[in-house]
Amino acid sequence: MRRRWLGTVLVAGALAATSSLVIVVSEPGSPAGAASATTLHGEGGSFAEPVVNALEADKGLNIFPLSIDYFDANVDVGRSDFVAGTADFAVSEFPLTTAQAAAAKAAGRSFAYVPIAANALALGAVVECEADIVWKATTMCPNLRLSAEDVAKVFTNGVTQWTGLPTIGGSGPISPALGNGVTQVNPIDPSANNYGLAQYIGSTPAAKALWDAWLTVEGVTNLAPTETWPAHQGLSGGDLTLANALVPIDPATNAPRVNPQTWGVGDAGAIPADWLGTPRNIPTIALQNAAGAFVPPTLAATQAAVNDASMDTATDLVTFPQNAADAAAYPQVMMSYLIVPTTGLSQAKAHALAAFIQLALSSQGQADITGLGAAAPSQQMIQAGETVANTVYAEGTSTSTSSTTTSSTSTTTAATISTSLPASGSGAGTSPSGSGGSSSSTAGSGSSPSLAFTGANLWPLVVVGAFLAVAAGAVRRRLRRRGTPTC
Repeated sequence: MRRRWLGTVLVAGALAATSSLVIVVSEPGSPAGAASATTLHGEGGSFAEPVVNALEADKGLNIFPLSIDYFDANVDVGRSDFVAGTADFAVSEFPLTTAQAAAAKAAGRSFAYVPIAANALALGAVVECEADIVWKATTMCPNLRLSAEDVAKVFTNGVTQWTGLPTIGGSGPISPALGNGVTQVNPIDPSANNYGLAQYIGSTPAAKALWDAWLTVEGVTNLAPTETWPAHQGLSGGDLTLANALVPIDPATNAPRVNPQTWGVGDAGAIPADWLGTPRNIPTIALQNAAGAFVPPTLAATQAAVNDASMDTATDLVTFPQNAADAAAYPQVMMSYLIVPTTGLSQAKAHALAAFIQLALSSQGQADITGLGAAAPSQQMIQAGETVANTVYAEGTSTSTSSTTTSSTSTTTAATISTSLPASGSGAGTSPSGSGGSSSSTAGSGSSPSLAFTGANLWPLVVVGAFLAVAAGAVRRRLRRRGTPTC
């Protein structure tokens, strides 16, 4: 187990790449110099890790004195800990399982989903067509593309050479100088990457036939996509390990290692688009969509998929059906959600979590999200998330007994939370078809109170919060927790 002190947002604003978070907030009403501290603890997989990091690092969140520390937890552990009550909220690409939802309800913990970012599952590949002694993205083979059937061949040992794939060369054949041999890399920990890759391969009959045959050879009886890799082998350490396997970083310079022999030559791995950019600039392959077009995992292509998406207004869960009429849409996009409790939080935690939801849905939060290559939610999704934020905020102030219903459609218009954050909704994508504005949360009255701390003198709390965070960081160790992969 390893430990890493990340400092404080208020002191240094430094963040490290990890996958779950703890927010330390000062308890309102405490005297200056004697403020008690509470923690708002969240867990999740690494799929949306850069997005969560960016939101938490945003200097515009000046409502609470914040200190951030992170723990590694895969997407299965994050959801399980949320249900058990050891995590105040989760970040996940999957809803709770039927058993988890039942356990949460039995424990009196109602919950809601808030879509915050749509991320393309990219296929990163290191195939170099122009040999060089130093790393250069320009030496990578241009215009690479694959059909779902060819992706199935890559990840089921159905091909040994990149040049053996009929669609790989795009407008013409490729001639690799390095990395012509195909090697797949994948996370062994439960991951949205594994699920999304299997889902894309299953999108065409020919590809699914290859996948199902391979699963049978591997002794797998459940042919449906899961978050665990069927072959029970791969890399542990989340998307950071996967990214480093493709393009390793020199820790002294925070730049790719210049020796091409250290890269993952010939490697291919499914990795969320928000891991692709600086400093690695991992080359990607254009994937064929339902319209027959080969589309790279750009922000515009991801936003096109969001425009084609649909949201269940009873749960706020989002699906991305393949649209055969949309040649611009990227074919494999997954939504990351905040899974939040709508009962049981203290006032301090409820107000802090409501502020975090509001930040994620604001124009400022959306700029953080799109800056990493992920797409912001549609206006319909944002409106639903705002209603959840009001419900979460109200749970910390209501004296009435809360319902344990896990989800319900609200027809009440919740009052807007008044904060110092930018207005949410601007810059969002086009709303998908269907009615909007409903929430998966258990709604109370339509007159939720406004967020506290607006206009208050925060400096005593800021100083105390920063001091406590620095002092605690000097003596504590950071645990890196990892769940055991399941079959």
